[in-house]
Amino acid sequence: MMEERSWEQGVVAAEAEMVDAFAAVQLDQARWDAIVATLPPLVRARAVNGERTRAFLEAVLWVAVTRQPWGRLPRMWGPWHSVYVRFTRWAQEGIWDEVIASLHAHADIADPLQRLVATYLDSRHPASVARREGPRFTPF
Repeated sequence: MMEERSWEQGVVAAEAEMVDAFAAVQLDQARWDAIVATLPPLVRARAVNGERTRAFLEAVLWVAVTRQPWGRLPRMWGPWHSVYVRFTRWAQEGIWDEVIASLHAHADIADPLQRLVATYLDSRHPASVARREGPRFTPF
């Protein structure tokens, strides 16, 4: 007979997964230096001494690794909407391609990040936007 997990056991398991995810997305100095070197000059200038860019990257990596919706982003990384808007800007400017390339030796975070960026870009494709809007009314 299968044992049923109690609600508390489920919460404990979920919290353990969150701790593992936090550990997975924290950028050590080597990863951080590799990423900073690939950023465009203006972004790089702000990122070198700024913890905000590092926190932003860790927040995006958390969403990518955990596959949680943006709204579930822990507050320690700031407002989820601000992180999402910056993520979309970087995706539209192609910055993520360079970041992903710099993480090629770290497939544990590069692959989920690549999937997240691809999903966003696919959702912005004109054909998918037209599909969401539905057929247009044509009187003739």
